[in-house]
Amino acid sequence: MASAPFGKAVPLPVGSLPSGLCIAQSLKIPQDRKDKSIDFDRIIRQLLETPNARAIVIFANDEDIRQILAAAKRADQVGHFLWVGSDTWGSKVSPLLQQEDVAEGAITILPKRATIEEQKGQKNICRQS
Repeated sequence: MASAPFGKAVPLPVGSLPSGLCIAQSLKIPQDRKDKSIDFDRIIRQLLETPNARAIVIFANDEDIRQILAAAKRADQVGHFLWVGSDTWGSKVSPLLQQEDVAEGAITILPKRATIEEQKGQKNICRQS
């Protein structure tokens, strides 16, 4: 599940992978929505259409993460899904406020960051014409 301008959309193959994992669905969080709760409730209903699929990989912005967790809670699915999230919710508290029970046990990915020694101390290596 991804939300557009966060990253580039990449189609995921639905079906079995050589590792034995199965991608049951590949959904996109729409960006041109008027009533956000309706869209997120629909996404949760779609995810529940595949009863044995419980792991949800989500790369999205703060608000979308908060909304999808709230929709899972409204659908009485606390503890049903196993969430794998991006650094957005791995490094921030705001997406989880009042959604802690839904997100409990989530795995988040936070890429390792390092300073490039040659650029250390340089404030602006690009010049405008």
